[in-house]
Amino acid sequence: MRLAIVGAFATALLIQSATPTLAADPLKIGVLMETSGVFAVLGQRQLQGMQFAVEEAGGEVAGRKIELVHEDSEGKPDVGLSKTRKLVLSDRVDVMTGIISSAVALAVTPYLSTQRMPLVISNAAADTLTGAKCDRYVFRVSYSSSQISEPIGRWMAKNAPKNLYIFGSDFVAGHEFVAAAKQAYLAGGGSIVGEIFTPFGRTQDYGPYISQARAANPGAVFAVYFGAEALLFVKQYESFGMKAAMPLFGPIGLVPVVLRQAQGDAALGIISPQNYVKELDTPENRTFREAFKKKFGDDPEEFAVMGYDAIRFIIEAVKARSGDTKDRPALVSAIEKVAYTGPRGPMKMAKNHQATQNVYIAKTVKKDNAVAYEIIETYPNVEDPVKSCNLD
Repeated sequence: MRLAIVGAFATALLIQSATPTLAADPLKIGVLMETSGVFAVLGQRQLQGMQFAVEEAGGEVAGRKIELVHEDSEGKPDVGLSKTRKLVLSDRVDVMTGIISSAVALAVTPYLSTQRMPLVISNAAADTLTGAKCDRYVFRVSYSSSQISEPIGRWMAKNAPKNLYIFGSDFVAGHEFVAAAKQAYLAGGGSIVGEIFTPFGRTQDYGPYISQARAANPGAVFAVYFGAEALLFVKQYESFGMKAAMPLFGPIGLVPVVLRQAQGDAALGIISPQNYVKELDTPENRTFREAFKKKFGDDPEEFAVMGYDAIRFIIEAVKARSGDTKDRPALVSAIEKVAYTGPRGPMKMAKNHQATQNVYIAKTVKKDNAVAYEIIETYPNVEDPVKSCNLD
């Protein structure tokens, strides 16, 4: 059974705890999470992971009941800022987490910094959040665009054809993912025979662009698309009969679990980087995967796991502070020191407040009449290559 968490129902559900009310003040975690609009499905899955982390901890930490207080940003920066102010000033949360959209994250982080309110981002990937606009009070457990894309560029330089054609969706994340993969690929000896960015959110027919790529006669194609665009591009690339002659590579998000049923066999054979796959055969992931599926009826995927890790970092930091969250600079220092091995593998914070993590190069294969990931290489303990952050 799938769990749909939306609107006010999300707040009511998430503040439930497996333990009775404790004597100490509750630990209020403000969750700014899109549960309507284009990112709704992703937000709902991150909320599942967050709820799971709270229940795994027994509903409390250091004698304080954990309450997740949810507000929906709708993926809109102005709404996100308004809801953030509510969480800080009216709900008086102790710490913040969430955010799918980088635009929302960039809108709210300056305000949270002025309030000395720690934020642990669970998804928003813009490089600048841990680069030029990094902040003492802002952390990220997901990935920067460059951190997740640079390894696939390195891998392609060693294992893919040496002449590549690049497709990208024409918006900030599309350009960031392309730039990081391209830089690593070129540094490893590859060459680019063509590059095109298609109109974001408006392209329905990729046929003319695919024909241009075919005419350039590349050895392979690297395509950066997400959501509905990834669904369309992958299916149309397959329908043009391209994969046999020009294998397809992509970033995280080109063939995600959430699109697997819709993409079907068109997703087979595509190689991409991942920061989590359910097929990871480790004790931590086996335990997590089994418990998560028992609760929600579905296997976890990367969005749920990143939500889980956002809460896990907060819980570990609060535990290290023996429950004290009033000293915000000390809480920030505690988050900086968190380190554990979870479903994704080893996790810790780098100096720029981006989580260091394994990146898995995975191929989509057929398994038990379904599309699955097969890990073909692991890049361990990858740090964010973005170097423009100064927290000194």
